[in-house]
Amino acid sequence: MVSTRERIIKAGAQIIAHEGLRMFTAKRIGEKLGISDAAIFKHFPTMDSIAEEIISRYTTECLRRTDEAIRNGKNAVERLELILEGHIDYLEETRGISPVLCFEFSRSNRRKLKKLIFDFLNSYADKVGWVIQEGIKEGTIRRDIDIEEVSFSFIGLMQAKVFQWFIRGRKGRIVKDRESLKKMILNGLVTRQP
Repeated sequence: MVSTRERIIKAGAQIIAHEGLRMFTAKRIGEKLGISDAAIFKHFPTMDSIAEEIISRYTTECLRRTDEAIRNGKNAVERLELILEGHIDYLEETRGISPVLCFEFSRSNRRKLKKLIFDFLNSYADKVGWVIQEGIKEGTIRRDIDIEEVSFSFIGLMQAKVFQWFIRGRKGRIVKDRESLKKMILNGLVTRQP
């Protein structure tokens, strides 16, 4: 059985992703779960503590999948492909929640929450940047690319795919053709196939 605390986290994430940060209130979470808004504060001291937990859960999982892709790939190109696969899988599993959460919280005036997003994006970019740098050393990734730009573009592309999906009315898969998407990204980076 799922605990009330877990249900609050999940409901909060869904509200932010599908209704916006304005609707992220104890009252709205309570309505969604069929509990009083006072009951929410038995599990969390503040709304910001719920938001911090939501951000932490989703960003930690994204970084975990990125680390797994790095460990499992035999070379830089394969690692980048596995990173993209992991992102696409996570987008589909969560119905696009993670990029929307990052976007919503990055626009808020809550400094601690913005810092969590900032730290996540930098950590992610560092990981992808390291893979790209390794690919340059291997000779499989072009030397003339801006590593930082490419690293941040990986996550930006996923953000764009989610917004496109929302605009289409949240129907079907977020990434319609994952092979074409991966090919488009990797073909711009690769000097030759390993």
